[in-house]
Amino acid sequence: MAADPWSGPGRPRLWTESVPAACGSPAALRRRERELYGRHSGPAVRLTLLEYTDGVRELVAVTGPGDDGPDTLDRAALAVLGGTAARSDTGFPAVRVPEAEDGTAPWPRCRTVTVPGLDGAGDTAADLAGALLLVAARTHEDEPVLDVAVHTADGVHRVSLGTDALDEDQPVAAYRTWVREELARPLATAGGTGPRLALEVDLRPRAVPALLRVPALDAGRPVTVRVSAGGPDGAPQVQCWTAPGTPPDGRAADLRHRLTTVARQLLTGDQDVPLAAITLHDPAERARLLALGRTPRGTDSGPRRIDQLVRARAEQAPDAIALTDPQESATWTYRELVDTGERFAAALHELGVRPGDRVGVCLDRSARLVAVLLAVMTAGAAYVPLDPTYPADRLAYTARDADLSLVVVEDDGEHGDAFAGRSTVTLSRLRELASAQRALAPAPAVGPDDPAYVIYTSGSTGRPKGVVVPHRNVGRLLDATADDFRLGPQDVWTWFHSAAFDFSVWEIWGCLGTGGRLVVVPYWTCRSPEDFRALLLQERVTVLNQTPSAFSRLLRLEVADPAPLALRIVVFGGETLDTRALLPWFDTHPESTCRMVNMFGITETTVHVTARTVTRADALAAAQSVGRALPGWSVRVLDARGRLLPPGCAGEIAVGGDGPALEYLGRPELTAERFVDDPDGDGRLYLSGDKGRLLPDGQLEHLGRLDSQIKVRGHRIELDEIRSVLLAHPAVRAAAVVLTRPADEDATLDAYVVLDGAETLEVRRHAARLLPEYMVPATVTALAQLPLTVNGKVDVASLPEPRALADGGEPAAVEGEFGQGPLAAVLAAWRVTFGEPVTPDANFFDLGGNSLRALRVVHLLRDAGIRVDVRDVYRLRTPSALAEAASVAPADQARSA
Repeated sequence: MAADPWSGPGRPRLWTESVPAACGSPAALRRRERELYGRHSGPAVRLTLLEYTDGVRELVAVTGPGDDGPDTLDRAALAVLGGTAARSDTGFPAVRVPEAEDGTAPWPRCRTVTVPGLDGAGDTAADLAGALLLVAARTHEDEPVLDVAVHTADGVHRVSLGTDALDEDQPVAAYRTWVREELARPLATAGGTGPRLALEVDLRPRAVPALLRVPALDAGRPVTVRVSAGGPDGAPQVQCWTAPGTPPDGRAADLRHRLTTVARQLLTGDQDVPLAAITLHDPAERARLLALGRTPRGTDSGPRRIDQLVRARAEQAPDAIALTDPQESATWTYRELVDTGERFAAALHELGVRPGDRVGVCLDRSARLVAVLLAVMTAGAAYVPLDPTYPADRLAYTARDADLSLVVVEDDGEHGDAFAGRSTVTLSRLRELASAQRALAPAPAVGPDDPAYVIYTSGSTGRPKGVVVPHRNVGRLLDATADDFRLGPQDVWTWFHSAAFDFSVWEIWGCLGTGGRLVVVPYWTCRSPEDFRALLLQERVTVLNQTPSAFSRLLRLEVADPAPLALRIVVFGGETLDTRALLPWFDTHPESTCRMVNMFGITETTVHVTARTVTRADALAAAQSVGRALPGWSVRVLDARGRLLPPGCAGEIAVGGDGPALEYLGRPELTAERFVDDPDGDGRLYLSGDKGRLLPDGQLEHLGRLDSQIKVRGHRIELDEIRSVLLAHPAVRAAAVVLTRPADEDATLDAYVVLDGAETLEVRRHAARLLPEYMVPATVTALAQLPLTVNGKVDVASLPEPRALADGGEPAAVEGEFGQGPLAAVLAAWRVTFGEPVTPDANFFDLGGNSLRALRVVHLLRDAGIRVDVRDVYRLRTPSALAEAASVAPADQARSA
């Protein structure tokens, strides 16, 4: 007979506490939950008597883990404890655990489940194990393990079931048979990298009905399901528990719903359907989850063409400044822009351009480029932007793939090889033709649903693909941001990005479509942080759009020497933003004066999809949220089979609503694969290939690309995870991680960092402290700046050969190694940059020079007291020429551009 736990020298101590609330109040529920889940030291059994203001008293007994299930006391001892508490001579009332009206237990992390078809027969454990295992497999990325404990009169039978061998193509009946066979094995264990969930089945009669037993919970078992006897009508009572700290996807209410829904289908549904057909959500829950990721449309100006948006602004304020082009020292009013666009459109029509055509535009960034883009749309055609800095082969491929009817180029003979055999017209010739034309009215046959532009994006096979976007989507994007951003004629924007990058669509038409002034940022200014900041100051720019990599260059200047910028909003896009990098910005730029907005978007969904204002608190917490869907847009997260995942579960981000493009040009198979019909009536969905997680409040966390996972010597690795660890070092301002020789067994992970006051060896030691050995980069190479593509993203192809620096920092000092004078300093800077000695006549580009190495040379020379800029390096090309030019200006005086 079990000893009475209330007697003897080792009897538990009793604490009594008055709770200033009624038993059923939220305050009482929180106090009870804290008692149940709190960490207690002292005796193995902690007894607390909670006395409420309504006269109810509850005795809570908390026990530690033991051999007989999750309790220190065995079943008999627990029965004695419950019976003793119920005796009138103890002075305590019976243990009281009131039930809510819906049958739930009185604390948020426990839910009682009614499972149809569960009758307490011998298959109860197998039926619930099958349901819980399927729920776990669908809602966890890793391979979760279900630990099952079945209590009988003969003892406890323990079995572990893994999801690694789960076959969702088998029929439901076959799956249920497999689970029963697994549970019947004498000893079955399963390994896995995911969380371990627990199922405890104890259908033995309870000795004391008043005693409610709560399984012990900890972070190692975030979810526990317990089945006990004595439920309604004699059916088993099923309770779902989640441990404190469990992620949102593990809340007991959600677990109850999923377990009930899945169990109902397994037990009472068609047994011949494949397991993959079992859904996690009933129709009502599915509708709720879809609404969570959808933001209703607010402002609705109606469907319009992009050129009509600009024309409407010209009619409202014809003399307002539309464009500022510092390179040409020119300003254009809205009247001048629209008039030039219509005359250019007439010239294009004269050259044979017709509605529905595609016109290539291969021009340097300028105000006239904007007028040409406007003209193409006014003529009823779609513009295809071509960056003049792209290789000739890529330009040729794009012109051929898009079947361009005409290409507008800067000069005769430029890019001749790329556009051979295709009609071209120079900008000067187009202007000449336009001067003799009357303005061409917008093509009436073209509507808002027709193509406005085609932008080419990189393809996984190395073959770029054209994304066809209609006019309507851009107008909807302006409507979606109207109420939140309050964009208007008072704003000054910069056009920083290449026209061939979809960020430019937002910069150009977001500005001109809302009546703002657009400042054209010259190509070389984009590559000089000092010159760019000077432009922001001079033009009093209020709206800035940047990729995080590009902004990091401006950020370094602002941290060192803050300037009185007029910025009121900075929009990030194009790549993942590490919010921690903004902490130095918040130190000098209050959130009340400049709003930092992180926007997730894709070319195929019209630039932007979600938006979130980033605060200092977000930066401190390293928040990954990119916000809620824009009004009129929707987001959801799907598993590998295209099934809707609940909040908190990671999968593929799908975008619906007003954003999805029309198609991939000339790729019907790819279009059908990525642009799919929405089964829930939201038009079409774009399957992004991006990995994300929807949160319970409807915000989206962006977790990188689904295909960014790599494998090195059998280990699965996320490069973004390593990059995040590097950025956590206080001296790392920017970072990139690449896999070198991926097809070779000697493949290595190489890191590149921009440092502020640390050595690479220190950074690697930091990574080694936080990452497993196989994830620690083999080399850490310090750079002055990360190289960027014309789109402002990290240019992996331009990263130098990796090398690990010793504790001494730079491999050689600039001054002193080659004597004195400008030439010695330049030769020393080139040697440090390229890692080998060079001659005075060595060509910068022949050595493999790029924008990163040009910046490296500039910074090294400035440290030596010689001030040059990136344009000098590109223009002069050799150390001797650069030294000769540098010697003209005093070392302490800034050179003019």
